[in-house]
This record gives sequence, structure tokens and C-alpha cells, in this order.
Amino acid sequence: MSSLAPSPLVIQLFSELLLLDQFLRNRIAKTLPEGVELSQFLVLLHLAASGDEIGPARLASSFNVTRGAMSNTLGRLERNGQISVRGDTVDARRKFVSISEQGQVTLDKVVSELNPRLRETLGKYARSDIAQCLTLLGELRESLEAGR
Repeated sequence: MSSLAPSPLVIQLFSELLLLDQFLRNRIAKTLPEGVELSQFLVLLHLAASGDEIGPARLASSFNVTRGAMSNTLGRLERNGQISVRGDTVDARRKFVSISEQGQVTLDKVVSELNPRLRETLGKYARSDIAQCLTLLGELRESLEAGR
């Protein structure tokens, strides 16, 4: 076996992450309200998780899409009342995006549909173990983002 070949553990990790991603995307898509697409929901999720306003350029970078694609997604979310967009008081060219009350309602509805199974599974683990897993996943994401 070549020393360049990934270890079985890495292959298993990739497999689990990709299968989980596919499962979540399918399940979320089934619970989204009419007019909200998966890509839009992912932006809502990101905004809620950050707990802060985020600029469109930073969102585009986080999702590895063009600014134009993110602008389109944000426009749809804003028209549907899912996000709030405000201009910078210092630099009129800059904008800040945050999740709106309606966006939070959408997010809460979808997550609550998935929550019973998640709660059952996650309830088997200590909070510290889950926090450690989140740290690892965050570091993996950051490592992959740095290698763009």
C-alpha cells in the first residue's frame, strides 16, 4: 500500500461526513416551507450560528460561492422576510446581514422536525464529548477552507 494512500480511518471519516451531509440535506429539503430553498436555509443556519451580523462578501467566502451568487440568495431571503439587511453608517457601500424573526421561525421549525432523533442520539454523550466533536469538525472545516 502506498504511503500516499489515505488511512482507513480517514476514508471512514469522509464516508460518514458525506453520508451525513446527504441525509441532512434530503431531510431538511423535505421540511422547508414553500419558497425557501436549501441554499437559503443554509445561510439562515450560518447566520443563527454566528449570532452576529455578517457582510455579504464574508458569507460568499464562507459558502465558497461568488459574490453574485450570494447576492442572489440574500435578495431572495430578504424578499421573503427571512433576513434583515442594513447599510453601514460609516461606509454606505458595506452591508450587514442578520437573521430576521421570520428567518428564526423557519430555522426553528426545520430543526424541531429533526430534533427528536438528534436529541435521542446526542443524549447518549456527555456535553464535553459533543463540544470536542464540534471543535474537531470546525478544525477540519477550517483546514479545508485554508487549502482552497
